[in-house]
Amino acid sequence: MNPLGVLQGMLTLIAATFLGVLVANILISLGYIEKVGFLLVPVMRAAGLPKQLSFPAVVGIIDGRAEHSIVSSYMRQSRIGEAEVLAYNLVTTPLAVIFYLYRYYLPICIASLGLIVGGIYVLLSFISSLVAFTLGVIYGRLKVRSKDMLAEGYSERLKERRFRDCLRIAVSTTIYITKRYIVITIVLLVLDNIGIFSQMKLLLKAARIPVSPQGLAIVTTQVASPTAGVLMAGELLKSSSITTKEALIALILGRFLFLISQDYPRASFPFYASMYPVSTATKLVLFSALATFISTPLCILLVNILL
Repeated sequence: MNPLGVLQGMLTLIAATFLGVLVANILISLGYIEKVGFLLVPVMRAAGLPKQLSFPAVVGIIDGRAEHSIVSSYMRQSRIGEAEVLAYNLVTTPLAVIFYLYRYYLPICIASLGLIVGGIYVLLSFISSLVAFTLGVIYGRLKVRSKDMLAEGYSERLKERRFRDCLRIAVSTTIYITKRYIVITIVLLVLDNIGIFSQMKLLLKAARIPVSPQGLAIVTTQVASPTAGVLMAGELLKSSSITTKEALIALILGRFLFLISQDYPRASFPFYASMYPVSTATKLVLFSALATFISTPLCILLVNILL
């Protein structure tokens, strides 16, 4: 891990947390929060979630750190509970795909794999997110019991006091998340330096995966780097060294192994643990993993049926 990159990430997290939480609390006080995310209110309602959670969902399309900082601040203020956080994370998974659409899928997948194969891979990613969305709706309907968060009046008499309250909440949330982020980052650096994640990669390379040698090359490359795996698949397709079906299955398997062995333990859990209690962060990762375990064979089945 690059120390400069870690410092840059921490500074970005601090700025995103402070501004996101401050703006969110001001909008709640003004009673405007549902107007900002009105298009996503039906999504929240589908899972029985407060309509005010539509605002961080909109923010998440732009920046996931600010999004979860806002949700974390709601939880710390007891506006929502753990059930709402878990359901929210699942039902907003399709929005995360939209975030990656213009940052990852369009410039890399479509350009490398071509419009048709790249388009199919993007659609399969949407299917995976829809599985998570379905789990979120079911879980929310069964577990969520909270009502909408009430907005207080924002008259001129209360304006200054309410702004101070919003500022205080933003500062305290930023300090809370920053302290947890530092601890989690130190633990992550230690694990990285003793070679835990490198050993996981070696174990995966040694595993017997039922794909062609070319497909296995894509899988093992994607475990190390999803972008490199997509680029390799594109080159093998251009040289006719692999079929479209084999390439897509290899990419699906490679993505699955990358998420389980690298993303969830090395990125998702540390990120969630810096935002929420460790027990909540663990459940968030387990639910995400469950959606991945369900969607992966479903995507492979669809590829076998369609191609």
